[in-house]
Amino acid sequence: MCTTVIVGKKATIDGSTLNARNVDSESPIDEVKFIVVPEENNQTVDYTSVVTGVTIPLPSRRLRHQLVPNIKLAEEGEFGESGINSMNVGMSATESIYGNAQVLAIDPYVADGIGEDAMVSVVLPYITTAREGVVYLGELIEKYGSSEGNGVIFSDHEDVWYMEIPCGHHWIATKIPEDHCCVIANQVAHQAIDFNNTDNVLYSNGIQEFVERNSLNPDSDEWNFRHIFGTNTSLDRRYNTPRVWYGQCYLGHKTENPSSNDLPFTFKPNRLLTIEDVGYVLSSHYNDTIYDQLGDGSLAEKTSFRPIAMNRTAQSHIIQIRNHVSEDISGVLWLNSAPTAFNPYVPFYANADDTSTYYNQTSLSFNFGEAYWRARMIAVLVEQNYGETHTANNAYLTECQRQANAFITETDKLSISYKNQELTRYLTKRNQLLTDKIKALTLAHIEELTNGNLGLSALTYTRDKNQL
Repeated sequence: MCTTVIVGKKATIDGSTLNARNVDSESPIDEVKFIVVPEENNQTVDYTSVVTGVTIPLPSRRLRHQLVPNIKLAEEGEFGESGINSMNVGMSATESIYGNAQVLAIDPYVADGIGEDAMVSVVLPYITTAREGVVYLGELIEKYGSSEGNGVIFSDHEDVWYMEIPCGHHWIATKIPEDHCCVIANQVAHQAIDFNNTDNVLYSNGIQEFVERNSLNPDSDEWNFRHIFGTNTSLDRRYNTPRVWYGQCYLGHKTENPSSNDLPFTFKPNRLLTIEDVGYVLSSHYNDTIYDQLGDGSLAEKTSFRPIAMNRTAQSHIIQIRNHVSEDISGVLWLNSAPTAFNPYVPFYANADDTSTYYNQTSLSFNFGEAYWRARMIAVLVEQNYGETHTANNAYLTECQRQANAFITETDKLSISYKNQELTRYLTKRNQLLTDKIKALTLAHIEELTNGNLGLSALTYTRDKNQL
C-alpha cells in the first residue's frame, strides 16, 4: 500500500540516482526504528520469516547495511523496508502490487514463500550492484516462491532497476532509462517488454512460455506485462492510478484524466529533478487541485481518490547514490518519520556505524524524545487546524530542508580530511549532529503549534480586558 518514485541519474540535477518510497501501513501507528546492521564475516545462521515461516540459509559474509524495521519483530515480522549497504547499493522493498485472477489461478502465491517482511534482510547485505540484486532475488523467488505481489527497487550510482513479482514464481525487471523517472502506486507498472534487450531487461525463467501456454496475452501485437499480469479495476482508478497521475503531472508529464488506464511506466521529466521534487510528490495530497483532502473542494471531490501522503505511513525514504563525490560519502538515505505531509526528510550518510539515538530507539508507547512519536504529534497538531497552522508548518519544513542541504554541503567538504574507519566514525558523529539540530527545530515547532492551537480553542470568551 505504498507509493514509489524513481529517477535516473541523467534526470537529476546533480547526477544522483534516486530510489524513493512511502511505506504505508494498515494502521496509523506501526512503530519502526532506523538502525545500522554491522558487517559480519563469519555468519552461520538461517533467516526464518515470522510471517510465512520460510527458512533461507544466509551467506557467511554480511555487508554493513541500514534498515528501518518494525520494532514488533517477534509478533509481526521484521519488514526492514529500506537501506543502503557498504557497497553503495540501495534497496527499497516493497511496493505492493497485485496479479490478476487469470494469472494467479495458474501461478498462485506461495503461502510459505518470500514476502515483504524478509526481503531486504535476505538480499541487501549480499549484493554489490543493483542488477545483481535483481538476479539474487530472482533466484530466491524461483526456489522459494513469492507469498504476495511485490515491486522492488534496487539502485547504485549508475542504475536503478525496478522488479515486479505479480504471482508465485514469475517476475520482470527493467533498468529505468537514465533520463527518465517513474511514479508507481500499487499496480503492475511495466508495459511493453523487449526480451532481446538483455542489457536492460531481466525476467524469470520460462515466463514467455508460461504466458503462451496458458493463453494469457490479450494483445495480438505486443507483449505488455501490465496487460498480461496486472489489474484494471474500478478500485485501481480510485485508489491507485490517481496517485500516479498527480506525481506525473508534478514532475512534468501532464494528462487530463486522473483515472487513465494508459499512463506511461517511465517518462522524461520537464526539468532536472531534486530531492525536494521527490519529497514533494511523496508528501502530496493532490495539492492545488479540487481533489486535495486538505483543500477547498467539495466533500465529494476531496474524497474521490486516495492521496499519496497518508496518516498511516510508517516511514518514507529517498535513497540517493551520488556521482559527483567520492564513493565513500556517496550514499545518503533521506528519512521522513511520517506522516510525510507535515514532516521533513532528514539525510543520513550510509558510511556510518549508527544512525542517531533520536531514530534508533523507538518505543512501543508514546515517547516525546523520539523522532517517530514527535512526527505523529506534529501531524495531529497541524492537521486539526490546517488552515491556521500550515504556514508555520511550511516554514518549519523549509528550515529543516535548508539545514539538511547545508549539512550535506559542509560534511562533503570536511570529510576530505578523513579516510577508512576514521571517516566512518566521523560521518556517524555528523549524522548525530544533524539530528540534534532537527530535534531542536522540531521541539520549537511543537511549542509553536501548541500555543497556536490553544489560541484557537472554542473554550474562550471575549470580554473587557479587565474582566478576563
